[in-house]
Amino acid sequence: MITVLTTMLRGMLRDIHTLFWTIAFPIALLIGLGLYLQQPAYSEKLLSGVLTMNVLFGSTMVTAFNVMTHRNRGVYKLLRATPFKTTTFVAAMTGARTILSLIVSAVIIVTGRLMLGVSIRPLNLVLMLIVLLVGTVCFTALGFIAANLSKDESNVNMISNLISFPLLFTSEAFYSLQQAPEWIRIFGSLQPFHYFVKAMNLALAQAQASVLADLGLSLLILAGFTAICLGAAVLTFRWDSEAPSRRRKRTQTTNSSLS
Repeated sequence: MITVLTTMLRGMLRDIHTLFWTIAFPIALLIGLGLYLQQPAYSEKLLSGVLTMNVLFGSTMVTAFNVMTHRNRGVYKLLRATPFKTTTFVAAMTGARTILSLIVSAVIIVTGRLMLGVSIRPLNLVLMLIVLLVGTVCFTALGFIAANLSKDESNVNMISNLISFPLLFTSEAFYSLQQAPEWIRIFGSLQPFHYFVKAMNLALAQAQASVLADLGLSLLILAGFTAICLGAAVLTFRWDSEAPSRRRKRTQTTNSSLS
């Protein structure tokens, strides 16, 4: 598993698209918006928004493309010939993505501290690390699901966009939804990115008993979404693009045995 994890991580760091969209773009966005807005009261919100958005798109969209690329190249067919379990492979891929996400998040946090003057105490860092860990695992699993539902690379682009953008637009990552239509606020409260953003905002806030209680509740709900997404990612995983999902394959096998 360690070998697969390190191989995945090296492959991500060599991929120019991954380096641009998950490292250069969020840092440029943070600096650009920070210099353009120049509102110290908004800096904390901006840092939280960029951190969560980077995890959302980096974990969901980039993971979906990586899985599809590996599948089309036949990498998974080679792995299938080994005694490697699907759950172990998903765990290794998720671990590599989490390590990369934490490295990028550390760079973004340092940039926010130096460029925007955001005050971050040691307890804030610990809480942010916990939130980032749970959020990265959750949205990496969503990336697996997007890839598992796709037949080709154009298809994976459409499906990952259909998943990521509604999550972003119905959240309070960069703006408040207090004046938004009620159905948008209801939809937002039913999706994991809402709780990821809320937990990150609370992790950056001054630590108080009420804040920590709200943070714990948001993390608990996010962890529930993470467990559901991981289960769906494993159940729908396909080793090659022509093969049906594990669930469909199992159903077909059962029907054959009954007939």
